[in-house]
Amino acid sequence: MPLASRLTKIGGVSVAELTRYLEGETRSPRARPSTNGRAAEEYGADLPAEQLLELYRIMVASRLMDDQELRLLKQGKAWFSISGAGAEAACAAAGTLLRKTDPIAAFYRDRATCLARGVTPYEMFLEQLACAEDPASAGHQMPAHWGHKELAIISGTSPTGSQCLGAQGLAEAIAKTPKIIGQGTYPSDSVVYCSIGDAATFQGEFYESLKGAVATRCPLVMHIVDNGWGISVPSYESHADEDVSAYYRGFPNLLILKGDGTSVRESIAAFRKAIDHARSGRGPALVHMKVVRLYSHSASDDQRKYRRKPDLAAEGERDPLPKFARELVAYGIASPEALMGIVRTAEEEVRRAAEKAASRPKTDVSKIEPSVYQFERGRAEAEYRRFVAGRTSQYKGQDLPMAEAINRAMSELMETDPRLVMWGEDIADLHPRYLQSFSEELEGKGGVFGVTRGLQRRHGGHRVWNSPLAEATILGRAVGYSLQGYRPVVEIQFRDFINPGWQQLVDEIATMSFRTGGATPVPMVVRMASGGYLLGAGALHHSEMAAGPLLYQPGLRVAVPSNARNAAAAIRGAIYCGDPVMFLEPKALYRRRGGFFATPFPDFDDVAFPGEGSEIYGDGEDLTLIAYGNTAPLCYDALARLQSEGIRGRLLNLVWLHPIDENLVREHAEATGRVLIVDEDRRRCGAGAHIADCIYRDRALRRGVDVERLAARDSRVSYGLAGEQYCLPQLDDVIRAARELVSS
Repeated sequence: MPLASRLTKIGGVSVAELTRYLEGETRSPRARPSTNGRAAEEYGADLPAEQLLELYRIMVASRLMDDQELRLLKQGKAWFSISGAGAEAACAAAGTLLRKTDPIAAFYRDRATCLARGVTPYEMFLEQLACAEDPASAGHQMPAHWGHKELAIISGTSPTGSQCLGAQGLAEAIAKTPKIIGQGTYPSDSVVYCSIGDAATFQGEFYESLKGAVATRCPLVMHIVDNGWGISVPSYESHADEDVSAYYRGFPNLLILKGDGTSVRESIAAFRKAIDHARSGRGPALVHMKVVRLYSHSASDDQRKYRRKPDLAAEGERDPLPKFARELVAYGIASPEALMGIVRTAEEEVRRAAEKAASRPKTDVSKIEPSVYQFERGRAEAEYRRFVAGRTSQYKGQDLPMAEAINRAMSELMETDPRLVMWGEDIADLHPRYLQSFSEELEGKGGVFGVTRGLQRRHGGHRVWNSPLAEATILGRAVGYSLQGYRPVVEIQFRDFINPGWQQLVDEIATMSFRTGGATPVPMVVRMASGGYLLGAGALHHSEMAAGPLLYQPGLRVAVPSNARNAAAAIRGAIYCGDPVMFLEPKALYRRRGGFFATPFPDFDDVAFPGEGSEIYGDGEDLTLIAYGNTAPLCYDALARLQSEGIRGRLLNLVWLHPIDENLVREHAEATGRVLIVDEDRRRCGAGAHIADCIYRDRALRRGVDVERLAARDSRVSYGLAGEQYCLPQLDDVIRAARELVSS
């Protein structure tokens, strides 16, 4: 049976109904034999006949592709498929009305949206068949994870709702572009389209994105594609009210529009109003369209197990394809023969696209790991030099504590690079109204540790501002700003507090480069006060280094400074390296001076890009201490004590934990034959294991080097001085472990 005849073979729709109708066997009383402009006017969608027919073509192609993907799956040529059947009218309408430069953050039902934007069936089949030429992900992602850099489609991920915060951040960044950077990736009058299923609106990140959108009145159009199901769970089982948009009626500055998403006419009306509202600067819009789910959730699901046949038949009667076809004929916009011609042409296009894609090379595995990161030293240094060329730091040679060094280094870069913007909890000096009226009276905050103090005053509230108390929002917004061409430097108040934003960090930020085949970077710096050694003042949730979990995530860089010089050099390298950098700042070292910390502030020629900036203290040949962050000054003091006992050692202080300067680690391990790694993380999956692996992977080296690790205990850090000292390595512990290693 040809695809044209099977076009509506879903639910309770009669296959013959549409076919007979289009062949003229069942004519509407109002049917007219030819297309004309007046008929399109009477239809009331305010689109010319040609555009309405193109919209119909898109809907037909989308359904045919759903069928073809299932066929490829059964043939063993593909591994997954997920359908947009039943949502074509709403999605095609949205895609038709958006400008080609309006960014799209789509979810998996948005096939028709992306076809309307210009993605071809061939390109979509490249994705389903995991082909190297797939423009969405180079074959790295599953089908229907839409993305196309040239067509302004932002790469999507599998976690439901995770796209919303990045979309909101992008809309906010676009609105601010004229004032801050002048010109960004997307035009400053763009709107951002973001879509989500009704079940996923239960996700907190969706809620946070709407709150952020109304607070900033950014040009976001949020589309709830409501088919009434979350896989096998009906919406009424999860929501107190089946009207999922009712939850948001009290939001200020939010236009809410509801409509029948199986009706092209209603969909066009709703999206035209929403897009105009957002583009005019009046605030975000929420478009809630009721659609039907005509196929199972995905190819791995069978909805006949949990949906009754009469219910499926009733949904089939609302199929948007025959519904739109009837309207086009009834209003005289097209003849049945013309519509059948569109079906046959689309059928041939889809068939040929699938055949062509099936012959193309599969994922190029040699490019998988290179696509995870963006950093190239030459490119990064050239960009950095562009903003510091010919300058001398006004703080060069000054004896500053680490907190002030970080502050000054960021401020100096902000003077010449307008792309640098900052937000976080409490990081601004004052509320903008207070800054204007009480600037001389009030000192201001500038972060709970004062690291950002004065930056808002120096560079303006449009570049440094306080975020909501919401870590997912802090991180998700950074994705959007980065996509628009900014360089966000955001703050998570404590490393321990990042967990509410974990999905944004590991599923959105860390994977963007990988899931676009290296096409889309999201450079940013996430600063976090981290670690313990607070003389008892901290505890769990305030005293964890926890570098290990960050090191586990491909796509993230990790730096841990320990004094003013290496902190200033590393923050410079972090901002310009091109990758997302987790900048862990040991808060116990913020204000320390003298000895290990007596390092002069570096001039602009001192920049530590990923893997650089490590420091060597001593040249003894008895053992090598390897440390980072808080444990570096601990080992520095231990060296002096050990030398008084006749044990001559050296200290390798690592500034970057990812990437580690592996050659330097091996060089100093080989030089002494004994290595003691002093780690503030716990032994299991901590940073110390990562460091030790540099030695273990060198078979010849590991045979001649004795490696010992000293780490935090297998417990969260306890409150009070006694508890903290028990949980974390102390100076006496380092000396004891070093003695035992040397004497063994």
